[in-house]
Amino acid sequence: MKKNTFLWIAILLSLAVSSCEESLIKEEFENTPVDNYNAFWLEFDRFYGAFEAKNINWDSLKTVYSGNLTDSSTDMELFTAMSGLLNELNDGHADLLAPGVGFFRSWNRRNKSFFADNKSTDNSGIVMMQNIIRSNYLKNKYKAGDYSGWKFFYGTITYETHRVGYICIPTFGNDDYPNDFIQQAVDSFNTLDAVIIDLRFNGGGKTEAFVTSLNSFSSERKLYMKSKFRNGSGQSDFTQLDDHYTNPHPDCLKNKPVVILMNSFSASSSDHFILGMKSQSNVITVGDTTCGAFSSVLERILPNGWKFRLGAQVIYGPDGKLLTDANGNYLEGVGIAPDIYIQDQFSAIRKGKDLPLEVALRNLEERIH
Repeated sequence: MKKNTFLWIAILLSLAVSSCEESLIKEEFENTPVDNYNAFWLEFDRFYGAFEAKNINWDSLKTVYSGNLTDSSTDMELFTAMSGLLNELNDGHADLLAPGVGFFRSWNRRNKSFFADNKSTDNSGIVMMQNIIRSNYLKNKYKAGDYSGWKFFYGTITYETHRVGYICIPTFGNDDYPNDFIQQAVDSFNTLDAVIIDLRFNGGGKTEAFVTSLNSFSSERKLYMKSKFRNGSGQSDFTQLDDHYTNPHPDCLKNKPVVILMNSFSASSSDHFILGMKSQSNVITVGDTTCGAFSSVLERILPNGWKFRLGAQVIYGPDGKLLTDANGNYLEGVGIAPDIYIQDQFSAIRKGKDLPLEVALRNLEERIH
């Protein structure tokens, strides 16, 4: 078969800078199942960052999933082999899109439903939850803005004898991210007793967006993370560690009790925002464990046109040790555990109650002086 030259498009979304770095890499592979598989495996071998952090033997896995592949294999057989490789990673930023065949996400909780007691992944439940918050908790007194189809809103919840600011940040991904709108919320919250930041179902987005909001809601300059990137052919080849700080500005939220609501669909930039806010002495997290999609992303196109993503970044705590959960598992794909665990319940929403929000309000009532 005639060899065709194709472009591998790399988009590096580095958390150390505010813009994307694009690079084009030329390789020659035949557009056959075997060559597509080898190209897929090779790009992970060259650039994926977390092999050592996750204790993954990538060399041995290559043969495990390619054993039955030939140049006569079907697209589905190739897709299944590549999906098998991805499944070994359990990575929120590793996925494969094969038009007309399927989409596979490495994240091992990919089949999790939005609500613990309802297997649906229909967005109508999320819409219902947000309507309940606006009507039953904010009493329909709130400010809202529609930005690229995403509704941001904030207001005041009166609970017992205190006033609690509430804001829903549904995404960090829109081009017209509402920094001014969020700063207006922060300004209003500075006259209240406590604050709830709702990041449930916020799948992440742009680095600039979460960093700006992080610096608005944090009140202490803290080193909250270190990170490094693959920069060589060896799986131990990395850049030097970069430091990541919260940098509150003069008009930031002043020190008062804060709860962040989160769940398994709080991902990527939400993971980073939550990690940064957890460095603050006034912050408690409530809800379910986050997605755990921390690494910046490289995007690739195979010779057959299929697209996939991988992460080149590895994250560490302020002490320079890998960020892990209580069991020693690296956080990529595992996520950040909440301080107070409670899942979203659709049955409660149908009755007009938001259980994680109720828990957050009770927690804040105990912490307000």
